[in-house]
Amino acid sequence: MTIDFVKKNKVEDLGLRVRAILGVPEDFLTNETISSPTFLIKANKYINKNISEYEELDESLVTIAYIYYVCYLLCTGMYARLPKQMENVNTKTVLQSIDWDSKALEMLEQCNETLEEAIEDVSDIDYGVSFAVLTDESEYPNTSI
Repeated sequence: MTIDFVKKNKVEDLGLRVRAILGVPEDFLTNETISSPTFLIKANKYINKNISEYEELDESLVTIAYIYYVCYLLCTGMYARLPKQMENVNTKTVLQSIDWDSKALEMLEQCNETLEEAIEDVSDIDYGVSFAVLTDESEYPNTSI
């Protein structure tokens, strides 16, 4: 199974979801940045590489994993995108610093967990049944027990 996310997703919808997950306003993270071909193609390759051997998966979970992977790719450059402080005529505000490297690892982990969840939903698990004879007549491995 492969999904072409580049053609499938709307730019506005993807941008809205990514900004909601990262908590960054549109002024600092635009739809054009999010829909950069570099990010979309890398995310498309990563997701399709992980789901290629499965025929039918829940597309909504795979799409969520795709969004998390785009967030992962964007996190590494967020230090340069966000200002350290903002000021206007009346106030000067120092913004809260976020560890974007750990946030990137968290996004990658969320992506992989979502993919695993989608794969678990369709995986056929064969639970073998084994029987143990537990009667007084059964032999024990050690006769001194």
